[in-house]
Amino acid sequence: MRISRFLFCLALFGCLTSSLWAADVTGKWNAQSENGPSWVFNLKSDGGKVTGTMQGNDGKDRPLNEGKLEGSDISFSVDSEYQGNPITLVFKGKVSGDEMQLRVDTKDGNWGTDLVAKRSASK
Repeated sequence: MRISRFLFCLALFGCLTSSLWAADVTGKWNAQSENGPSWVFNLKSDGGKVTGTMQGNDGKDRPLNEGKLEGSDISFSVDSEYQGNPITLVFKGKVSGDEMQLRVDTKDGNWGTDLVAKRSASK
């Protein structure tokens, strides 16, 4: 009984402190891929949750889905379209200060690229 209580408290402490040490991604981020489009992200982080929008080359704002921030690890998805067909873009990467190294792939795995996002000076 004591061990299970100890493990529960340890797990609870880990969950609470991970959100305290999560990176702050609030602000406007400009991203450019090596071999593809560019994007603008307007992000807001609240603990381990990330919300906001992505603006692609077409100028449309699209909401982020399933935005998570765990320490310096970030992930989210965006429902978009390509040549008139619906697609889901899945973003995963690392935050380091005012820069994010991201990998973006279509949910079906047919396309993907690496990109670097930099936070604008004004948050």
